[in-house]
Amino acid sequence: MDSKLSMLKYYKSQIFYLKNLLNSIDPTEDNLAPLFEIQQYIIDRILNTEVKICVKKAELKDLKTSLRTHTNGKKYSTELKLKINNVNDSLAGYKFLLYVWRCFGDGIVFKYSSKWNLKRLFFEVNSSKVKQKAGYIGGKQGIYKELDIVKDALSNNIPAVLCDITNSLRHGDVCLLDKNDPHIIEVKSSSNTNKRVKRQIESIDQIHSYLKNNIGDIGGVEKMRRVEFQENEVHHNSSINEVIRALSKTNFYQTSPEPGLHYVGVKTGHNIDFNCLFNEVKEPVLYMLNEGKTDERWDNYYPFTLSIQSAESLYSFLSGKIFLFVVVDGAILKKMFKENGYDLEIVMTEDAGFVYSKIVNGYKEPFYFMSSEHLVGRLGFEFISLEWFLNKQKLMLKEMEHDLIIQVETTTKVN
Repeated sequence: MDSKLSMLKYYKSQIFYLKNLLNSIDPTEDNLAPLFEIQQYIIDRILNTEVKICVKKAELKDLKTSLRTHTNGKKYSTELKLKINNVNDSLAGYKFLLYVWRCFGDGIVFKYSSKWNLKRLFFEVNSSKVKQKAGYIGGKQGIYKELDIVKDALSNNIPAVLCDITNSLRHGDVCLLDKNDPHIIEVKSSSNTNKRVKRQIESIDQIHSYLKNNIGDIGGVEKMRRVEFQENEVHHNSSINEVIRALSKTNFYQTSPEPGLHYVGVKTGHNIDFNCLFNEVKEPVLYMLNEGKTDERWDNYYPFTLSIQSAESLYSFLSGKIFLFVVVDGAILKKMFKENGYDLEIVMTEDAGFVYSKIVNGYKEPFYFMSSEHLVGRLGFEFISLEWFLNKQKLMLKEMEHDLIIQVETTTKVN
């Protein structure tokens, strides 16, 4: 078993409690008491885990010192090295627990606010880079002041959450969730204002301006526009949960909710012939959900603490009892885009996910457009419908095509 998962077995009851509490929260209800209860519980879990990490780090330091200074022979050195490996495994497990606790915090945020409106709160304001995650809560100046602001907001029927108990909110200290667009508050622990605090406030103002005006210099892109997509998102959460439930009775299960899209589940320890599995998939694009979870790369996708419905199913996924895969048939996806006038190249690099090209009447060279690897990742991590993804991309591509044609024509006239 991966050392990161080593501690989960000791916290099964806490994971079940948090999942059931998260499921019970209804964003349409006026009673916000459960919202404070779950945050307080997450804070307690994080603080408890941070203490255990500090203890293990001290233990590791002592062991390494003993290894360097003692000369009791090979046997004793071997024992020390084994202890060091065990402590390192425990540290990995506890650090992963911090990520898990914050995944429940993400669940709170995504229950109250649209994931599309939360995206900018995960990245640096002036680049496409992911903003540094929160540090330790224990010993943090101002944490109780931040919690008081959350309490005050809740007492006034305004949903609010501490940013430090999430993985997805990387700006500010408190997030108000009473409107569709989140509102970030930077809480100062003193009257002193330094350059770092000033930069943080300026970044938050820049995000708020972008969310308010639907356009702005954000993420390293000048005049980035937010475009509202009128159709409701179509996803297959029910299908992935069908896979997980089926694995309680069988070692392997596969379902295909639409052509070109396959959800696969395998029990740990059961061998699978991937060549046979992908026999009918001409160009497989594979998403390994367990890797995304264990490597803490779920980013600001819709949290698995919400998409996986039951506490038992969630624990099975978290603890590695089951492995989940999403397989997209690139050949079918290419055909879908071709039928709508676009050639699709599947790149899947850090810089790009899909590259689209189209020959436009009157122009010799094709226009090229790109979807980021992060956006394309929603097909796997959010169980998005291929058809819905196609329709959304068509809307964006038509707008970009229109803008490019105007730009080219304007440039031609000037020259």
